[in-house]
Amino acid sequence: MATPFIPSSFGRAPRNPAEKINSGYKAWEFQIYLIGLGPALFRHILAQEYWVNYCKYVSGVRILQKWVISPDDLKRGHKLLCEFTREFENLYYQRRPDRIHFIRQSIHLLTHIASETIRLGPLSCYSQWTIESAIGNLGEEIRQDRDPYVNIAQQGVLHAQLNSILAMFPYLNLSKEESLPRGAKDLGQGYALLRACQTTAEVVTEAEAAVILRYWEQMDWPNLNTWPRSVK
Repeated sequence: MATPFIPSSFGRAPRNPAEKINSGYKAWEFQIYLIGLGPALFRHILAQEYWVNYCKYVSGVRILQKWVISPDDLKRGHKLLCEFTREFENLYYQRRPDRIHFIRQSIHLLTHIASETIRLGPLSCYSQWTIESAIGNLGEEIRQDRDPYVNIAQQGVLHAQLNSILAMFPYLNLSKEESLPRGAKDLGQGYALLRACQTTAEVVTEAEAAVILRYWEQMDWPNLNTWPRSVK
C-alpha cells in the first residue's frame, strides 16, 4: 500500500522481508524498510517500549544522515542513539555478560557516528552511497559501447574540470531554469515539475520501425541488428 508513495529515485519498493531478507536483500531495501516505512508499519505490532526504542534509532539515524547538521542537531542525534543503544541492550540482552556474543557490532558503532561527523564531516558526504551514485551518473553519460572504461574515465575528468572552474568562478554556473530537462517547469524553492515520461518499452509499428532504422543507419549508431523494435 505504501509503494505508490515511495519516490522513484529510491528505486523500486522493498521486497517482502519474510521471503527475501536472507537472499540478497539490498542495503537500500533495508534503509527504506527500517528508516523510512518502519515507524508506521511497526506501530501496532511492537510493544510500546520496543517501538519507542526503535523510533529513537530511526530519529537519530535520520538526523545524522543529513548533508548539513547543526551542532544542536548533532548533540540531539547522538543523545538519541546512545539512549537507543543502552535501552536495546536492556530490552534484548538484559546487559548480561554471558550474552555479549549476541550483540551486533553495528549497534555499538551507532554511538561513534556523532564524533566521526565532527572529525570527518557528515557521513552522507563520503559514504558508499555517494560513490555508487557518482559511478551510476557517469555511466548514464556514456553514449557508445566502445571503450566504456576510457569513456567513463574521461567523463570523470570533465566533471572534475568543470567543478574546479565553477568553484573558482561561480557566476559562470548556468541558471536552474536552463539546466532543467526539456518540458520541465521550475516551481521555485528547489522544486521542479517534470513532464510525463513513459517508463515501459512499447512495440512500434513496421512503418515506425523502418523510419527509425533508416535514421539509425544515417547516424552510424552501433547495434542496429539487436534493436528489439520497441521504444519508451
